[in-house]
Amino acid sequence: MRCHTAALLAACLLFELLFPAARAHAQAAEPFKVVPIERPSKHRHRWAYLTLVGGAGLVGASFALSNRADDAYAQYLVTTDVPSIETLYDRAVHYDHLAHASLLTGETMIAAGLYLRFIRRAPSSARFTLDLQPSRCAVSCRF
Repeated sequence: MRCHTAALLAACLLFELLFPAARAHAQAAEPFKVVPIERPSKHRHRWAYLTLVGGAGLVGASFALSNRADDAYAQYLVTTDVPSIETLYDRAVHYDHLAHASLLTGETMIAAGLYLRFIRRAPSSARFTLDLQPSRCAVSCRF
């Protein structure tokens, strides 16, 4: 079996040496075409970073607001004055709502900042290009 495989490989190599591929010599004689490489545009991600920092700030603020709500609720539990009981409870609920809103908004802003920084492509100036040359015609359309 090895003998047959070796004979077949030798026949293939001999065939390649005797009969080269069509136009192999003509292609080798032509110089390589110069293909320009587009440099990536330097796109600053200011909005993404500002959104990330703002979101982190809101998440941090939600912890401070939650602590205020906890303090107001703790005062509500120990007070005996009837008008201040309602005020302290309303204050605790108000700070708790603010903490929830701040946390949800901050998390949304962090997600938006991550999207802007890492997922969204930078807007390119050439969305549709047409390249006409004597030897070729090329159309490029980007979304």
